[in-house]
This record gives sequence, C-alpha cells and structure tokens, in this order.
Amino acid sequence: MAGNQPGADDEPRLPDDIWERFQRDSLGQIEATAPKERSARWYEVTERLAAEEARREAAPKQRRVRRPRPRIAHAPVPRALTVCLVLVSVVLVLSAAAAYLQYGRVF
Repeated sequence: MAGNQPGADDEPRLPDDIWERFQRDSLGQIEATAPKERSARWYEVTERLAAEEARREAAPKQRRVRRPRPRIAHAPVPRALTVCLVLVSVVLVLSAAAAYLQYGRVF
C-alpha cells in the first residue's frame, strides 16, 4: 500500500541543479518586478517639501525692491586739475623746444 500514498515514489523528481536554476531565475524576476518601497526619510522629505510649497503659495508675494545704484557724480575738480596739468606740460614742452631752437640746448 505504499504506492497509494501521494508523494512517495510516484512523483517525478527534478535534478538539484535544475531546481536551483529555477529558484534563482524566479527570485531574480521577482526582485526585478517587485515595487520598491520608499524609505521613511523619503516620506518625511516629501511631506516637508509639500508643506514648504504650500506655505510659499499661501504667503503674499513679496516684490523685491531693487535699490538703484548710487550714481557717481562727475567731480569738476579732478577734471579741471587734469586739464591744468596737461596745459602745464604742453607749455613746458613748447618752452623746451623754443630753448633748443634758440640756444641749441635745453636749460
């Protein structure tokens, strides 16, 4: 009566290497297709970002007032000083040229 019991010798057995390959292939497919669970930190960050965005949208828009650049006034004193220095140098060069032409030497 041992032949009437299920699972005795009536079931064909798979070789061990085929069974291991089946388990490995099945496990790989399950891992590849299984949905990835997000971490608790991901949920915390997502919640914080959503709260910040909602707070920004609820707050009145603040228009950023841009201060104008201070204008630099053209100071007449430095410009006048520059003009004077140029005139003095031109006079010195002309007097040196006149002295050279008249006396054959400068100073």
